[in-house]
Amino acid sequence: MQRLSGVRKRSTVGVMRKYAGLLLLLLCFFLVVAFVNPLRQVMIQDDWSYALTVRHLLTTGEYKLHDWAAANMPVQIFWAALLTGIFGYTFPVLHCSTLVLLLVGLIALYWLLRDSGVSDVESSLLTLTVLSSPALLLLSFTFQTDVQFLGWQVLALFFYTRGLTRQSHLLMALGSITASAAIGTRQFGVCLIAGLAGAWILFERKRLRRATLYLVGIVPPLLVALWQFNFGIKHATFTQKFRVAEELAYLNNMPRFIGDTFWRPTVILQYVALFLLPLLPLLVVLAQKSQQAHKSAAIRRITFSGLDVWLGAAWVAYLVAGICFGYFYYLPHILMPYLAWLLPNSQTSPFGFRKHLVLTVLTSAFAAVLGWLLSRRYLNRQNWRGISPAEGFVVLAGTALLGVHLVYEQFYDVYLIQFLPFTVFALAKLIPRWPRWCQVATGGLCLSIFSISSFWARGTLAKAEASWQAAEIARSTGTGPKDIGGDMHWSCYYGAFDEWIAQVAGPNATDKYIGSQRMHFAFFDFLNQRFDRAKYLVTASPPDLANPNSQILRQEEYRDIWLRRRTIYLVKRARSE
Repeated sequence: MQRLSGVRKRSTVGVMRKYAGLLLLLLCFFLVVAFVNPLRQVMIQDDWSYALTVRHLLTTGEYKLHDWAAANMPVQIFWAALLTGIFGYTFPVLHCSTLVLLLVGLIALYWLLRDSGVSDVESSLLTLTVLSSPALLLLSFTFQTDVQFLGWQVLALFFYTRGLTRQSHLLMALGSITASAAIGTRQFGVCLIAGLAGAWILFERKRLRRATLYLVGIVPPLLVALWQFNFGIKHATFTQKFRVAEELAYLNNMPRFIGDTFWRPTVILQYVALFLLPLLPLLVVLAQKSQQAHKSAAIRRITFSGLDVWLGAAWVAYLVAGICFGYFYYLPHILMPYLAWLLPNSQTSPFGFRKHLVLTVLTSAFAAVLGWLLSRRYLNRQNWRGISPAEGFVVLAGTALLGVHLVYEQFYDVYLIQFLPFTVFALAKLIPRWPRWCQVATGGLCLSIFSISSFWARGTLAKAEASWQAAEIARSTGTGPKDIGGDMHWSCYYGAFDEWIAQVAGPNATDKYIGSQRMHFAFFDFLNQRFDRAKYLVTASPPDLANPNSQILRQEEYRDIWLRRRTIYLVKRARSE
């Protein structure tokens, strides 16, 4: 018995050493979940509308998207309905539904990299880099579609690549199921179909013999995509009608479309660089390795070195042109981060011009090296012979995703986290083994940015929760939501957007609000008018106590991103001011 116990202990220790990186990755995940805390009664961004869709499904048994929702997401809604049916309908359960898929996606990304020949340490560092991205980490604690879609997408990449490598119909079927779930969460998942079809055409050497293998992977998600298209036509929400009309107007505006097609790839590369900044040491190693490889081939030294110089110069020129186009014409006087929605831009950020300039230069340099490295491998047809169908599938799926973002009118920073798994996969294929100093430097940068992202996510959610709870206190007095000046998400959860459609916009007012966020501006004006008439106000600024019309009813304290005490005030106005 003692011998058996000793064998088990040695076996356990051996497994822990073999997968030490994965275990540390999981430890980081659970630590950040405990620190940020998903058990909050609050909705932020657009997830209030998705929560209402879940509640409607639980109450009536009918799947009906809320009119604010633009993406059709039956998989996300039914997945959340399953969990809320078990644990009850609460916001924390909805948040945890996202975290579960994030965990699945992280593990799938780790094993996707391991299957590509990357060791435990490198795979865990690349996966931790993705997790440490500030946008991804914050969205992981919401009920937004971004991270849920990312989880399904990475899981589909894992099953598909393993199925292609092992020629397994079962794994391809699992890939098709998870790809269908990705498309059922967000329509951007069609890039997986395009990637698989492209891999069969360009990289598969036995096309006819393995046609059934690819059909198993393609047909189910293709049917789901067709269903999505048909459902969107027959059951379009108010916002979906608006988005379709806006998309058609965008495609018909050829000068803008051509300008966007030129400019957007430069922005995507810079945002990928921003989200993957801990990989700066890896880029240095890759650049050095490329030069050493050329020096070892004396005959080809001049030709390849000259080609590399021209290719690098082309990427630098392209990125500089994109920055100038944006700064002087498209988004005047705005530097990184350019795009709206989650991360601040130069108009709202307190950092000032110099720090934005430094960030722009840093991300542009990263983007130029990244573009140079990837194009050296994937734009050279001589290298295609060494690319397996599995690798070709991932690269082509990422390329198809780029194509979708060039065509789709909406272009926000939160959408760009979808490129992260494709990027780290491609970088891992370039160098599966890293020098020791690179591992240490990347790990240190990873943990630093991971910590900053964690504090930012916690502080952002804490402030939103305090505001939400203050509005709930006012509602508990029996006051109607119309008389409570809460934040936008709270007001919309309690019917503000439905009221705006019924009283102001009308259900068929699509043409009235096409162009330049006019729908949002009109709705925000409506919210501001409600706020001005509200009996109760939720505000972060202390009211003027000398004003007899103001009375503080409650102070909700929270900790900001630096753990400093801050206060949200619930103020009652005795009469209109």
